[in-house]
Amino acid sequence: MQDYHDVFAQLRERSARIARSTAPERADKIRRLYQAVYDLRGAIGRAGDAELGMDGRLALLPLKAEALHACERLAGWMTRTEVEQVPSLQGRRAYVHYEPKGVVLHLATWNSPVLISLSPVISMIAAGNAVVLKPSEVAPESAELVRQVVARAGLSDEIAVITGGPEVAESLLRLPFDHICYVGNNRIGRLIMEAAAKNFAGVTLEMGGKNPAVVDASADIEDAAAKLAFARHIICGQVCLSPDYILVHDSIRDPFLTALQEKIRAFYDPRGAGFAASPDLARIVNERHVRRIKALIDDAVAKGATILMGGEAEPATRFVAPTILLGVTREMAIYDEEVFGPVLFVESFADREQAIAAIAQRPKPLAIYIFTQEREAADWFLDHTRAGTSAINCAVVQANIQSLPFGGANHSGIGRLGGEAGFIEFSNARAVVEDALDAKSGAAMMYPPFPKEALAYVDHMLAP
Repeated sequence: MQDYHDVFAQLRERSARIARSTAPERADKIRRLYQAVYDLRGAIGRAGDAELGMDGRLALLPLKAEALHACERLAGWMTRTEVEQVPSLQGRRAYVHYEPKGVVLHLATWNSPVLISLSPVISMIAAGNAVVLKPSEVAPESAELVRQVVARAGLSDEIAVITGGPEVAESLLRLPFDHICYVGNNRIGRLIMEAAAKNFAGVTLEMGGKNPAVVDASADIEDAAAKLAFARHIICGQVCLSPDYILVHDSIRDPFLTALQEKIRAFYDPRGAGFAASPDLARIVNERHVRRIKALIDDAVAKGATILMGGEAEPATRFVAPTILLGVTREMAIYDEEVFGPVLFVESFADREQAIAAIAQRPKPLAIYIFTQEREAADWFLDHTRAGTSAINCAVVQANIQSLPFGGANHSGIGRLGGEAGFIEFSNARAVVEDALDAKSGAAMMYPPFPKEALAYVDHMLAP
């Protein structure tokens, strides 16, 4: 098993030079990186179609937006941030100086393999880091294209792309990185934290979760059904932000269920040819995950849940039908486990307290979606729940807004990605205090031996 010490040592040696790069130099690297992506967009599109049943170019729009946003604002982010004058400064200057973490490891997942590999790398470049990037082996064509992108951009001496399986990740995690970024599942996230702790490395973890949607009594039923149907089936549900279950008010339960089924059919089976014939429904990434999703459905049914819609799966074609379950209980694996597929279950609630109690039974999710036409209800659900992100009367869009920090809470993630938040995440916020360059005009200091009156002065200063 290769240990990659040589790769790490070379990046460590270069990291000091990379850290001293200017804002224009870093912006140029980001532009070159995106240009290489653009040049290879055809191959990226074909790889996405082969691996996930959807054109890989569809996931590149957020990458372009991230690159442009960083390039336009990077000089401002790198500027020293003056802090408020407080009495303890005694007139001295104080500011935050953002410096790179050093050598950063990024372990990316497979559901949007090019986007998830390169979007955090834009923030890492912006912050002035050297990077080791390991794309997911589950999407091997895309992983190879990520390597080609970095090479084509002329950044291979600053960004080492290493491909391979879990054994490669294990080897990399033994190295003393300054920071580790991981996008994936909760189980691996724990292993990342354990490995990082050995070197006191910082971590950024984006791990998804069991995301709820609340459809309040006042919600626009058609609008909520359309948006949730779409959000659940982006990349066939293989999105960390997709809603996993829906809590709908008793008073609108039946019309909402009808609308939800109608929207799913209108989107993915408009001609009645069957969901498997839809060109707009992506495929599950591999047969193993098809069997995993089917097992969750079967377990729920065996323990008393009913299938309102769907339930079919075909591992050979990596197909899982859009599925709605009713009557899901805590004894069923799907109650707590993130599905990462086109499966929803729906519960009803009689009052708000019942809805938030259901959400509180699980760890804090990456996202909560609230559908209501009442301002007071929207604010109430925000104030009485906890999540990494939230959206009101929309779903999934919060991941691609560069002016918003993106990330989870506890089980669903640690740290923030995107825009200025990503720059800060992969920087060390170094606190600096400056006294006057001319000592004669600097702040007054008191040195020992101290007079007896000094204690009286301290006592005076302690008064509330």
